Amino acid sequence: MKAILIIAHHCILPGAYKGFEEILDKLHHDLPGTRVASTSLLDLENDLRTLLREDVESVTLLPYLLLNGQHSKNDVPRVVAKLQEEFPQIPITLLPCLGDWKEFADMVVAGIRNAQEPRTCVPSSSSAPEHRTSNLFSIEVNLEGKNVLVVGGGRIALRKVKTLLPTGARITVVAPQFDPEFEALKSGEQASLIVLKNRPYEPLDLRGIFMVFICTDQPAVNAQVSNDARARRILVNNACDYLDGDFIVPARMDFGENIAVTVSTQGRAPSLAKKLKQKIQTEWAEGLEQVEHDFLNS
Repeated sequence: MKAILIIAHHCILPGAYKGFEEILDKLHHDLPGTRVASTSLLDLENDLRTLLREDVESVTLLPYLLLNGQHSKNDVPRVVAKLQEEFPQIPITLLPCLGDWKEFADMVVAGIRNAQEPRTCVPSSSSAPEHRTSNLFSIEVNLEGKNVLVVGGGRIALRKVKTLLPTGARITVVAPQFDPEFEALKSGEQASLIVLKNRPYEPLDLRGIFMVFICTDQPAVNAQVSNDARARRILVNNACDYLDGDFIVPARMDFGENIAVTVSTQGRAPSLAKKLKQKIQTEWAEGLEQVEHDFLNS
């Protein structure tokens, strides 16, 4: 299997990797059977070494950089040369940075030329605000045995971990400080499923992770985790900004042994979801359990 590894700058700003992710999606679509991966300049050596340890016959690297400067002339080639010595049996090809591609220069010139052409402004037919429709797809995910990362050690993170424990996921929680209740979880029946790392988040925490829950009150940390995860194509739930995440977690209620009811306001009104959950638990519990009993005994 051939592999492609695209190298981007490290950035913590939300949305910074949007165009980068579109390139990855197109490569996945146009090159079936090729392993397409991404990394940052900070993680290049570790991620490239991991890729070379997989069943790959060759690796092509693209520095997603505009300037042929220190990174593309020195830093990246030095890492490539080092790992080529470690894995001499696997050819590693380093492409020029984007700024050195003739096609890229032509695209920039064409874009500037189009921007200078006169345009006709078409007024909107209505001044009413656009209605934002939901594009969320509701699913239930099997997390048993999968690695899940929770970043944060406060009450929100604690609630996420309590929700995740029954799924059988292997949970790693990273935070400089932990709510005292975390220690109680570590001594409980499902203690083997939880690992607590008492330190700040590091990009290496994402290795082998299937899903990430961001639960800190630090915007810079949240943005870094989000961008790091997306660069690795890992699903993200951001408890502080539902629009930044890939998915939200609806309020869930279990009735009897087989019935689960979820309530969602598409992430826009958590307090309303909580009220609806309370109403359903109060008014529906007995009836739903009776429905299940009648069905199982019919």
